[in-house]
Amino acid sequence: MNAEQFLALAESLRSYAQNSGRDLNATNLFVHNMLMRAIRSGEHAAVALSDYDEAEEVKAA
Repeated sequence: MNAEQFLALAESLRSYAQNSGRDLNATNLFVHNMLMRAIRSGEHAAVALSDYDEAEEVKAA
């Protein structure tokens, strides 16, 4: 998901929570956790790619 999609999801869930009487804090926590997972997985993917690139450079040398 990109930033715009996260913001749209957060706004949709917030609106739903307010209109249905659900816990707004739980909604915010859910979106926060999803965003942090995406950031962490992106960091791991970037590290894995850099490791792969370094391995390819060693092979080429």
